[in-house]
Amino acid sequence: MPKGRELVGLPVISRDRGEELGRIQDLYYDESSGNLRAVLLADGGWLRQPRLVDFSQLETWGPDAFTVGDHGAVIHDPPPGTRRWQKLKGLRLINSEGQELGIVEDLVVELPSGQVKALEISTGLVNDLLDGRKELPLTGQVNWGEDTAIIT
Repeated sequence: MPKGRELVGLPVISRDRGEELGRIQDLYYDESSGNLRAVLLADGGWLRQPRLVDFSQLETWGPDAFTVGDHGAVIHDPPPGTRRWQKLKGLRLINSEGQELGIVEDLVVELPSGQVKALEISTGLVNDLLDGRKELPLTGQVNWGEDTAIIT
């Protein structure tokens, strides 16, 4: 299963015109369902409206690109109740007993559903180098705060 960082940078291509709509810049995560709901496309303009594609519109994913049926899949408003993946990275993760588990570094995503199956967490540079980062399966509820995520 790919991680969020592996999706960022991939182009989204419309099958009807064979044109690149943009490259994935960020992911929108639905905190209540645990699914990715949209991808934010980078288009190089800082005065333009955001360009997103609803995750359900992504038809295929390969190691080099996503495709959508047509160029009309681009929307401009993020789905309600979502948070950008970039805002989740770096949050402290604790369990319901108050034990710190690490720092959220990435999401592990099941494709094509967009279901987030696990969090990749860091327990410190030395531990990451010696043991690698850990993947914590999402089997319970996660309460996302501004500074901390609590998993129950």
